[in-house]
Amino acid sequence: MAGCKITQLMLVCILLLISLPLALATSVTRCSPGCTKHGTCNEELGRCDCPRDRTGDDCSSPVEDRASACKLNGFQASECSMKTPYRCLNQCNGRGTCMAGWCHCEPGYYGADCSLSIGPDGKPQILAGLGYKPAPGKPKIYIYEVPPRFNTWKNIEKFDRPLYVQLWKRIISSGHRTLDADEADFYYIPVDFRYLFQDAAHVIQYVRETWPYWDRTGGAKHLLLSTSDLGGCEGSQLMRIRNMTANSTWLTAWGLTRKHPRVWWPGCHRPGLDIVIPIPAQTTYMLMTPLNPKAPRFERNITFYFSGKICGDNQDPNQDSTQWPICKTPTNPLYSAGVRQQVYHHHAHRPGFKVVARSSTYLQDMASSKFCLAPTGGGHGKRQVLVARFGCIPVPITDHVLQPFEPELDWPSFSVAVKEEEVPRLHEVLAAISEEKLEKMQEAVACASKHLWWSSMWGGIFGEDARYDAFATVMEILRVRVEHPTAQPHQYAKVDERWRKFAECKLDDEPPQDVQLCSYGFDDALRKYSVAGLCDLRRYGKYGIPGGAICQGAPTIAQCPRPWE
Repeated sequence: MAGCKITQLMLVCILLLISLPLALATSVTRCSPGCTKHGTCNEELGRCDCPRDRTGDDCSSPVEDRASACKLNGFQASECSMKTPYRCLNQCNGRGTCMAGWCHCEPGYYGADCSLSIGPDGKPQILAGLGYKPAPGKPKIYIYEVPPRFNTWKNIEKFDRPLYVQLWKRIISSGHRTLDADEADFYYIPVDFRYLFQDAAHVIQYVRETWPYWDRTGGAKHLLLSTSDLGGCEGSQLMRIRNMTANSTWLTAWGLTRKHPRVWWPGCHRPGLDIVIPIPAQTTYMLMTPLNPKAPRFERNITFYFSGKICGDNQDPNQDSTQWPICKTPTNPLYSAGVRQQVYHHHAHRPGFKVVARSSTYLQDMASSKFCLAPTGGGHGKRQVLVARFGCIPVPITDHVLQPFEPELDWPSFSVAVKEEEVPRLHEVLAAISEEKLEKMQEAVACASKHLWWSSMWGGIFGEDARYDAFATVMEILRVRVEHPTAQPHQYAKVDERWRKFAECKLDDEPPQDVQLCSYGFDDALRKYSVAGLCDLRRYGKYGIPGGAICQGAPTIAQCPRPWE
């Protein structure tokens, strides 16, 4: 390689170095001959991954009923193998062709995003030749490359909560992915169990049959995600794998710790093992939050606020809130455990309170309120995330339900939890909070709102740099669990100084100067409220910007900024 010293040959040498893993990998393949013509060869497993409309050991055979195969995964036949350059995981890292969510990797590359290859030493490597560096600290997470029928075959554009793929790509772009499963702190199965139905058990069985780590740990240290309203307990298919996943860590938005005394909801969350995560609730004008330094401020002259569905029959409640029942029909009487109906019944016409089924000034109302109801719905709620985002103190009211990142975060410092039996005297509970305490809670909720939003995935809304976002919070919780395995979640701030500073958004005296996080938003009219311009979200659909919004502008996801390091 002496010729590499000659300047005019430098580019050629770089290309040769980058393609070296490719040449080594393609010289010998573990897959059936011809696999890469239509499929992708997973060189580690010798598995030929086919597109959704082909089958066989080498993907040479079209499926018998193409229309049905496409429909099963949420596509019309005309869309099933369409080239969609921007709508795949990490845009296939430029090392494959994106075909409606599935990456047809170039020979020598494999993985759902074509980021993997076999190195000169015969071991797998990630983003070879692009300068990828692992994160210096924990956690180290091994990602199972399960067959595409469990994930990338599916039409993610029809998912209303595409969080699993966002988590997937952020584990990669943040450097927390390890290819050495023996050194891993955790193992991630990259699916949303909410959408798998009967395949929920099948994907775990595949993992058990293909890798030794599930059985070696008894399923412990395995991260399973479900965005279902009832987390890992929604539907018969998920209930059937409860025993199988007894030692696994569920990431869900549902924090019910025991069966609700009045509603059929089963207790599903296990504090210290599972993690309650914030649902990525998105609204069009999130940049208008008064917590954004470029957005207008409003006087907080509403004491208590709620606007939204109140009755389980989807109809507006009776205008006379003093008469019970307040809903027109008895349909689904325990929607939100009856909390929304009770709050409306007791407080709809109380001075300083605004409790309505809808409002044309919803966002401004939240920005003008001191306290906001954060109830459940048909399962988990999203209001605690939305109202905190607008600087309104959340008032969660559902017994035995933990909120996102509770008790790891100190929720009493920025919210007012009210028991269901205390709803009639809610006004007295709030009146007892002094102005001095309210001011401290508002300072705390400004920090908490950063933890409750996935800004490194979808973009900033507070002028932030993603150091404290929901993804970073999940990674920090996992780190503390590795370093303090016997500590209970409510003890983290006492046993781990870094966690205490992180939870209080005080990790650094000075924020990193070289990180410019784009802002969430699709409307050009919002640009004036953006600190670093709007994220280019539209072209990528629900797969999102490769590596996450934090990577916008980076040459590759290997060069994504990492402000938390």
